[in-house]
Amino acid sequence: MRKQRNVDKVYRDKGNKWARERKSRRNRKRKAAVILIAAFFLLCGAGSWYRSWQAEHTGIPDAVSSRTENGECFLDVTANADRIEDTEGFARTVIQMCRENSFRSIRLSTDLYGYPERLEINVYLHREEVNKEEPVMRIRYEPAEDPVEGEGGEKYNIKDHVGKYKLYVDGKEIPCYYY
Repeated sequence: MRKQRNVDKVYRDKGNKWARERKSRRNRKRKAAVILIAAFFLLCGAGSWYRSWQAEHTGIPDAVSSRTENGECFLDVTANADRIEDTEGFARTVIQMCRENSFRSIRLSTDLYGYPERLEINVYLHREEVNKEEPVMRIRYEPAEDPVEGEGGEKYNIKDHVGKYKLYVDGKEIPCYYY
């Protein structure tokens, strides 16, 4: 009988060993699942952060806000860049985007009153700086002279009367090539 007990004890020990191995395998599977889930959430978070960072550093201007009063449009535009190398070229690009109404975030309302007569644009480097810091440049686009009331009285607008406008960057007139 004693031999029988020893044999049973050996099998019992092996049974515990196999049970421990099964537990160990289950724990490893759980750890691997937790690590995979954590990696998935980390990649999702990094992907959304990268998309927002990329949008802010494209170098393509975007309008953040607009307000129109008496035919004059006031815009806040972000450069989406760390600096603006060619201020004149940048100003021309922004005016062209206003004329084409091609900003990514907003569209200028032209259905009731048409295109504006004048543009006043504050330019910031990034969206977070709007109304918190001074603009890096100010752009003004206005007619060289006001239309004469006796000659039809038609008011100018930025879309149809391009040749009658002047472009100013920080108060300095720059050549405009939209003819």
